[in-house]
Amino acid sequence: MVAAHEDAGRSACRVEIRPNRSLSWKGTQAVVCGIALVSFTIAGAFASLGYWLLLPFAGLEIAALAAGFYLASLRSHEREEIAIDEASVALRRGGRVLHTLFHAPRAWARIHLDPSRYRGHPSRLLLCSQGREVEIGAGLSEVERTRLARLLRDRLQGGFAGMAC
Repeated sequence: MVAAHEDAGRSACRVEIRPNRSLSWKGTQAVVCGIALVSFTIAGAFASLGYWLLLPFAGLEIAALAAGFYLASLRSHEREEIAIDEASVALRRGGRVLHTLFHAPRAWARIHLDPSRYRGHPSRLLLCSQGREVEIGAGLSEVERTRLARLLRDRLQGGFAGMAC
């Protein structure tokens, strides 16, 4: 998901790229608990028939499932922020705390949409300056990546006058 904001007080634009979070933390907990309830009910039924060895495996299965949902939930909080002002371009990346990954003078910064060499593979959107390059928007769809490239090129080349970010 791409969200763009323009600061009217200063000639600045900030673009935030973050994944769609379709499931909240409470929703994640409810899904894991629901699956655990079904799994332990089935394992308990088989344990009452003498197949008690299914219970530890059901516990391992739920532990692995919970770990996977937890890691996916952590990953959904990662984001990228591209800040463009009159003089510079900065890329910050992280989760709750953003770390500056790339900083360059605006006059030298370029956006390059590198098509894939292989059919069916995604393109790469690169922020380049003075021999350095960093990929941005790797989790975006092709349409979103193309739209973001156009937006960033407009901001880098044309400025901000009369353009909504």
